[in-house]
Amino acid sequence: MVLFFLPHAGGSAKSYSSFKRFLPKDLTVVPMELSGRFTRSSEPMLTDVQSCVADLIQKHGELMQDGQFAVFGHSMGTVLTTELVRQLKEKGMGMPCHIFLSGKNPPDENVHCFDNAANASDDEIVEFFAANSLATSPVTKDEELTKILNQTLCTDVRMAENYTASPDDVRFDCDITVIYGTEDVLMQSVDMKSWNRFTNGSCDVIPMSGGHFYFNQHKEEICSIIKYKLGI
Repeated sequence: MVLFFLPHAGGSAKSYSSFKRFLPKDLTVVPMELSGRFTRSSEPMLTDVQSCVADLIQKHGELMQDGQFAVFGHSMGTVLTTELVRQLKEKGMGMPCHIFLSGKNPPDENVHCFDNAANASDDEIVEFFAANSLATSPVTKDEELTKILNQTLCTDVRMAENYTASPDDVRFDCDITVIYGTEDVLMQSVDMKSWNRFTNGSCDVIPMSGGHFYFNQHKEEICSIIKYKLGI
């Protein structure tokens, strides 16, 4: 069994590697890093969800052939997960056996950080995410590194905010688990149960205490949920 982790905006998928210590050793944990970010910084910076996902399928597709895999996507990762399923279906490839969606509304709902992210300046995006504890970029005095991290955040935010998909565009053929932080500022006007429109399976919604990165204080609990849902 393989468990793929998809990153949040401005974040590295490698940050989810810390979940491994609470998961069985025979579960293969694969953080899917986007091209042009962090450990793949030498590669082209892709700037739309469709291209990012096509690249991930090309890179990890061999592990997606038999359906013995699950996906965990947080925030922007839910957008990437939705597009991943759409493209896998289009290519006739294996489907995930379970999907974990964290910290974001469904992609057909008009819930956004900005009225028009394309028109928001980099400073506005960075300030909004910092003020609402929505970014995890490390504090650094290195101005060049800070600039790179902020550019990555802004690129990710714009492409995630620009993505839309309805249940007519893509439906999950498996059970899904939806998790969110009850103090997350982005979740206050969202009914996370509405994710059930995107699946032909069951939809289990689990609220947890905390903000947008609620999982930092609930890793062991979340991994228990993952193990239970995957039957491992």
